Amino acid sequence: MIYSLLHGDVLGALRFNALGLVSVLFLLWAFGAWTYGRFVGRRISSWQHQRWSAAVALVLVSVWFVVRNLPTAPFTSLYV
Repeated sequence: MIYSLLHGDVLGALRFNALGLVSVLFLLWAFGAWTYGRFVGRRISSWQHQRWSAAVALVLVSVWFVVRNLPTAPFTSLYV
């Protein structure tokens, strides 16, 4: 996924790891909010400051790990 992103192939990166691409976007958003907060001198509220964010991330990664490796018909397209 990272290789595809570095070469500008967003659809290829999405095919390799869709959840990884979404998580990279969320991490860039968090970094942008943190950087902006440093410039203005106050803490900017973002998704990572929510009480539920760690639990949701853990559930999503766990479900993605299982669903991506299922050998049945609709999920075989997720396997690279």
